[in-house]
Amino acid sequence: MYKKLIGIVLTAAMTIGLLAGCSSSGENTQSAVKSDGSVQEDAGGSSVQYSTKYPRNEQGYPDLQGETITIWHAMVTANTQATSDLGEYQVIKDLEEKFNCRLEFIHPPVGQERDNFTIMMADTQLPDMIFCSGIDQYYPGGVNAAYEDGILYDYTSLINEENTPNFWKLIHDDDFMKKAVTDDQGRIIRLGAKICGSEEADLNYTGPLVRKDYLEAAEMKIPKTIDDWTALLKAMKDEGVEYPLAIPSSNDAGNLFSTNVFSSAYGIAAGDYYLKEDGTVTYGPYEEAYKDYLTLLNQWYEAGYINPDFPTQNEDTIMSLASDGKIGSTVMHLYTYGVTYFVTVEGDNPDKILVPAPIPVLKEGDTLAPIRKSYRSLGDYKYITADAKNPEACVALLDALYLEDINRMLDNGVEGIGYDIVDGRPVVKAVPADAPKEVLLSLKPHQWHTREDNDLDYILTKKYNKGSQDEALVLWKEQGTENSISNFVQFTTEESSVIQSYETDIETYVEEMFLKFVMGQEPLENFETYRVNLKSMHIEDLIAVHQAAVDRLEAR
Repeated sequence: MYKKLIGIVLTAAMTIGLLAGCSSSGENTQSAVKSDGSVQEDAGGSSVQYSTKYPRNEQGYPDLQGETITIWHAMVTANTQATSDLGEYQVIKDLEEKFNCRLEFIHPPVGQERDNFTIMMADTQLPDMIFCSGIDQYYPGGVNAAYEDGILYDYTSLINEENTPNFWKLIHDDDFMKKAVTDDQGRIIRLGAKICGSEEADLNYTGPLVRKDYLEAAEMKIPKTIDDWTALLKAMKDEGVEYPLAIPSSNDAGNLFSTNVFSSAYGIAAGDYYLKEDGTVTYGPYEEAYKDYLTLLNQWYEAGYINPDFPTQNEDTIMSLASDGKIGSTVMHLYTYGVTYFVTVEGDNPDKILVPAPIPVLKEGDTLAPIRKSYRSLGDYKYITADAKNPEACVALLDALYLEDINRMLDNGVEGIGYDIVDGRPVVKAVPADAPKEVLLSLKPHQWHTREDNDLDYILTKKYNKGSQDEALVLWKEQGTENSISNFVQFTTEESSVIQSYETDIETYVEEMFLKFVMGQEPLENFETYRVNLKSMHIEDLIAVHQAAVDRLEAR
């Protein structure tokens, strides 16, 4: 039975309005700001003042005064290759020294994470913090239920310029980030989370790539419309290209079931919820226009333009076919292109380069639907439990993870082993998986760094600078994200129950019918029957759930 702890939820008035501003009235103090923007006062009429419990040195490191902090942390595969205890990583040891603390890890056995988490929840004493996957994946109802049940500590009132200067700087003047780190009840819940992307670097890493020499041999230009694509694929087929368009299975990036590369031309998301022009939520595979998308893919498939085994061929297979010169174009994640095709083929054969094509519109002059999924997201969530011996120390630790030098260390490992500084920027070194243990323990401990792909210049010049990677990122960024559902919507316990009841069956049915329609196993004349079936499977209930979540996000 899950514990119900009383008294940990701090004043509900300290909502997102806390982030609206602050006024300092003394050294190392700060006024609390209520949701209406006024200064909170105590019973005697004086302003409530904050002072940090943990002073920081000139580098910004807090002195945690020898505090021992216990952390439940499931291990990812990359970490288990080096150790069974994150505390053995050199950068974790460096953190302990810099912050004057001791980090004690509780690692569930690999493969037994859920069972271990459940047993821990029934214990009389929880660890100070629970990192990455525990609450979100294994707690019934997720983070909202964990707060409601008294499992998690509400640190909202501790988020201010004095206690959390690094986190405060990131969110204080950024309305987007304020909504991202706050839940629908006004609690700030994302301190310590990894921040992915930025307004400048909100990129799309998956899109269409075309063999330039095959394009020229067919005497075609880079395709911009659906008709252009049809003409190009036909021309490539006529020129003897075995697979004019090779796409991977639904388990990999680039699949046509979930990416919007071609569905955008019809104004719909291929396999997700999105916003119509009037701002209402809908589900792409439930829209009438989805039939037009399926009709296009069916025509391409029947004409032999698409690799016939796409339901079972993964990215590695597609890249193997590309290396053998059998494909004319593909939809691929740029990382896969960079570490496989560019390294093995294109780097030594500039005549075989893949060039990016824009996300196509239906007809020339059309405006591209802004339904590209935003890359701006948060991840690797870190929670402070209600049983934390010293929650203020946990808050100080999580805030310090955002320091630039600390994040660099956690993201790259030890300089000279995990990375080198090139032109003032860190560049990760290639280290084989069978390197000596001491080398592996000098690399990054996964799920600890707090910033990722935020600097557009760094991404284009240091991280994604192989072949046409940088050109593709700039080109694909042109499709907007205004009509995509935010990554930061949150669902109530009741809504989560609706999703759990219906979504898996609907996703399975939609993917099954997608394959049948595209491969001609189900006639497109049966599309209306398919829609009726979706309705009976409660798709409209799921749409309503997403609409409610979007409305609450906008109201934060």
